[in-house]
Amino acid sequence: MEAEKAEGNLNRLKGSVEKDLSIETLRGFAIVFMVAGHIIGSSLTGMRVADNSVWRYFYFAFEFIRMPLFTVISGYIYSFRPAADSKYSDFIRGKARRVLLPLIFVATLHCISQYFVPDTNVKLPLSDIWKIYIFPYEHFWFLQAIFLIFLVVGLIDKLKLMQKIENWLIIFLAASLIRNMIPEFRINVFSADRFLNLLPFFILGCGIQRFNGYFTSRVLIRLAIIVFILSFGLQQYTWFSNYTLDLYETKTLSLFVACAGIILLFHVRKNINIMSKIGYYAFGIYLFHVLGTAGSRIFLMRVGVLEHYILFICGLLCGIALPILIEMVFEKSKILRRLFLGLR
Repeated sequence: MEAEKAEGNLNRLKGSVEKDLSIETLRGFAIVFMVAGHIIGSSLTGMRVADNSVWRYFYFAFEFIRMPLFTVISGYIYSFRPAADSKYSDFIRGKARRVLLPLIFVATLHCISQYFVPDTNVKLPLSDIWKIYIFPYEHFWFLQAIFLIFLVVGLIDKLKLMQKIENWLIIFLAASLIRNMIPEFRINVFSADRFLNLLPFFILGCGIQRFNGYFTSRVLIRLAIIVFILSFGLQQYTWFSNYTLDLYETKTLSLFVACAGIILLFHVRKNINIMSKIGYYAFGIYLFHVLGTAGSRIFLMRVGVLEHYILFICGLLCGIALPILIEMVFEKSKILRRLFLGLR
């Protein structure tokens, strides 16, 4: 009897570890797609590829899933230790350390580096450096938006408003409607519009973790498959037909593609060793990847390498490997790990 019980506990432990690694695998894919998207960039940033190129299509094809997947995973992980488990002030203080310290120190380093390093795509005058802490700046807008999400969702959890599936669904639908209906902000303080754009996906991540039985039911999975095929197919149709969606149509379509696709990704997720290891360093990669992607691009172009596929592969490898190395070094210093990674 004792042997059977011990074996059962061991199997549950193995299942828990496998499940955690599968989430890290998803996070690994999310960060790789994000880095790849930044390497490709726009007509003014990154590789500056043509709007009708295969590279631009690759960017477009995953545009609706990249940052939503990253945000859903954040909501899923948050739900293991929600704000309701501690004082709200302690919760916010911890998130400020984890999110706002890297926003201040890494963004400052990034801005100064861009200004002094030749051949960078964007150079902000140093007299305007104060703006990077108040308005969206490069990829650091995500830190501003996710901190606002922690403020709001933390308060919702503190008031115990999202403990039942019915209440969760109401909050998710309300956040989705607000996201789709509110027009773009003229003055976008602290990435408030991106906060509203990502809020439904964070709440979705909370729901997947808390009400897993609903999100793994056959009915919902079959519905998600149908919705994803139709919405993703419509997204591809707009590319090949040159049909232009208005802002409301784009937001609605992106919500369906992202929600249905991410529910399916969570359902079929598996541990892939190399991706779970990359996922472990996802935050550091997010913070520092531009040092590798832009640095490799500038170097290669200076020595005459202009082929897009070489720029892309080298940028992806450097954009992942260099931040991992930086994080491993910074983790050994009490000061650097706190200021640049937000760690205790």
